[in-house]
Amino acid sequence: MDYTLADMVGMVARSRPDQVAATVLGEETTTYSFAELWDRIGDLADAVSDTEAGVHGPMVATLLPNSLDALAAYLACQRGGVGAVPLNNRLADRELQHILADSEARTILAAGEYVEVARRIADAGVRVVDADTVVAGSRDRDLIADPERGSRVAVVFYTSGTTGLPKGAAVRNDDWVVNTMRWGWQLRIQWDERTLVPGPLFHMSYSSFALATWLMGGEVRIMPSFSAATAYEEFAERSTFAFLVPSMTQMIHDEWVARGRQPMPAARSIMTSGAAAAVELVEAAFDMFPNATIQETYGWTEAGFATMEVKTRETVRRGTVGYNTVGSDVAVFDDDGKPCAPGERGEVGIRTLAASIGYLSPATAGANTRRGPWILSGDIGTFDEAGRLIIIDRKHGMIISGGENVYAAEVEKVVGQHPAVDECVVIGRPSRQWGEEIVAVVVLETGADLDLDGLRVFCREHLASYKVPRDLAIVDALPRNSMGKLQRFEVKRVLEATG
Repeated sequence: MDYTLADMVGMVARSRPDQVAATVLGEETTTYSFAELWDRIGDLADAVSDTEAGVHGPMVATLLPNSLDALAAYLACQRGGVGAVPLNNRLADRELQHILADSEARTILAAGEYVEVARRIADAGVRVVDADTVVAGSRDRDLIADPERGSRVAVVFYTSGTTGLPKGAAVRNDDWVVNTMRWGWQLRIQWDERTLVPGPLFHMSYSSFALATWLMGGEVRIMPSFSAATAYEEFAERSTFAFLVPSMTQMIHDEWVARGRQPMPAARSIMTSGAAAAVELVEAAFDMFPNATIQETYGWTEAGFATMEVKTRETVRRGTVGYNTVGSDVAVFDDDGKPCAPGERGEVGIRTLAASIGYLSPATAGANTRRGPWILSGDIGTFDEAGRLIIIDRKHGMIISGGENVYAAEVEKVVGQHPAVDECVVIGRPSRQWGEEIVAVVVLETGADLDLDGLRVFCREHLASYKVPRDLAIVDALPRNSMGKLQRFEVKRVLEATG
């Protein structure tokens, strides 16, 4: 394939230059046409195209607030012939520095308050470009097909790692084109779509759905930060589609209740994923969004969306996440790597025509996640009698809090470094607001003392804010079996019993 997503958005810009491409919401709402978007993509491309290549090729890290530039930067990197490495702006400096070193990104494109962060984490040989100072240029930006571009890395999405540090899943240009187009088709995104972006554009999900909207000629409406009140007003009057994690849906639900349960009729498609939503919340969504199709998806960064299911009032309680998406094959494997029969439990895997090509640095990424053509999820699942997938548990101790993936091992490593802590285990506890909240269960050193505030202050020095425990339980000993192995499920059971 000779084209990138940037080339395809350029086609839209040339065919309908005056149509609205993006609206950035806020105190001063700003609207951009496709012509203005295409010009901005070119200007940013000019600013990063001379990035020095590392071992993985030229890579540009982006550290940006939710804005037009946060989405345009993906396409600017493609236009400039470099790979994009979107940085989670909520990560601690240590985590950001690891990503820079792992990707060998030699340029950081930053803006606003994150310019100072970028300068702080940049080592020698890494330059910082302030996106707010990038001015309009005048180069020819017509589509120029490059037969080698399809096989180049378009983007590296860093995910939470079992080893305690983020790991980078690399996606080639041609695979990202195919994935984005098939999501647009399967989700029936249309030319008149107004897609609300309620979450951070450094995430694969929000950026991919927004880019799919641009490919179809629709409008992307970007929230600088999530606000339930703004989301309510958008779905009531303007926005037609959005991807919501359950914690967002819960906050919109509370806003809906506070406003007398007045429906939000503009929405015609709502997608949820990222954690198991409470059944009662999904049932309420049919009343909140009376004109919308409610869909649930299941997937992960390395593989994309594997399954999808359109929910009805009658099917919400069966707990399934649907059938395979277009171009995907989903299976469940036992410990020997053999496919499981319906009703049998095993690890969920996917093979797909367009997935990541693997981790940028496999040696530092931890456990192998591939079995031949299959990408393994780390989740335990089964199929029901109709062939629908059911997710039962997570194999590798991942907590999903507020739509963010957090590996317990990563938090345990930091909590265990506190001088007052002898042993610890970190678990996810069901939370109405967050889906799951992080709880640290610790055994103290003899004579030591520790409270939640002190632990949180310590953890913030080493972890992103969303990874910091929200509660602390101090116990005399952690439950173990006869072989001395920690019984994590017993910790959960005791906490649930004590509230």
